[in-house]
Amino acid sequence: MDCFIYKTNNLTLAPFECNNVEGSPNLLSGNLEYSHYGYTVSDIWSYVFVSVFGVALVAQLLLSVFWRCWWTLPTLAAGTAVEVAGWGGRLWSVLSWEWVPNEGGVWDSAYGAYIMQICCLVIAPTFYSAANYILFGRIIAAAGPSYVSLHSQSFSTIFVIADIACLVIQGAGGGIAGTADDKDGSDMGAYIMTAGVILQLIVTVFFTGLFTEWIWRRRNQKPSKRQFNPFARFYRKKNAAAAAAAAATSREYIEMSPSATLVEDPSMINAMKPESSSVTYTSDSVPFVAGGERQLSDGKVKLMCGLISFGTLLIIVRSVYRSVELLDGWEGAIAINEPLFLGMDAFLMATFALTYAIIHPGLAFGRRLF
Repeated sequence: MDCFIYKTNNLTLAPFECNNVEGSPNLLSGNLEYSHYGYTVSDIWSYVFVSVFGVALVAQLLLSVFWRCWWTLPTLAAGTAVEVAGWGGRLWSVLSWEWVPNEGGVWDSAYGAYIMQICCLVIAPTFYSAANYILFGRIIAAAGPSYVSLHSQSFSTIFVIADIACLVIQGAGGGIAGTADDKDGSDMGAYIMTAGVILQLIVTVFFTGLFTEWIWRRRNQKPSKRQFNPFARFYRKKNAAAAAAAAATSREYIEMSPSATLVEDPSMINAMKPESSSVTYTSDSVPFVAGGERQLSDGKVKLMCGLISFGTLLIIVRSVYRSVELLDGWEGAIAINEPLFLGMDAFLMATFALTYAIIHPGLAFGRRLF
């Protein structure tokens, strides 16, 4: 037999008339049929977004190095790299697009490309969320540790752990969907991915609540009376070890110093130290607060808070869209609507990537490489 269809009851092949008229209605349904996507993937928008995310990735990599803001590499830059991979998958689909005369005539593309773009474009924003969590944790430590109910030591740690959990769940769902042999298995993968997206949305909303609390308390000068710090013991041990190492280095320096004989009494050494303060200084006279975070001017605090607010709004809107889309299934009305996908996912995340490249966190916390 030259052409075939799959029998729905046992998925065996059965002879069927070939449809060799490219782009014609399907001989079974009478409508244009597309495998995987449910529509013809736009080649123009695929090229546009591969280019946009590619430019944003290069900018973020260069700025991360220039500002020596290394934590943005596994967060911002990684998220944008995953977006590039996802849009590369859609471009691969475009390039592999072909008319298949089987099954009554359908437009088909590489299945691997379809799964690649689904997995990458669903999980990429989790890296962006991690960037927001770490950035705000640093803002708290530098501009007002007492103005939030969650201690700055635990803030970034808790949210990054939650973000990793979201990433694992979404990745597991994508893996199940990609290796499924039938629609039920594919839908199961979609539901697991949905759980990860919804969890990410819940975590982001909780983060937004703490972010709002911090802004309100700082503006009204009302410190939190009690702070939750589940990682206090870990940081206490870490700080004690660092202090011991610093003390050992200091003693070694004093012993090696030519003027060491002038100061023999340890109490005199302590007396020579400046009075304790929450602000210390490095050799280049840049102020730091306790914990090693750079002090921020009000202008930089407002700039970074505005950046986080805008980025979080984009992530929340996109997460709501993705949750509804995945719950509706791969063949639902939302999933097969490319213009909606472009507006509610692609455009929002491209805006995020470009915004964080233009207003890079290094502007507030970085130290220029040269």
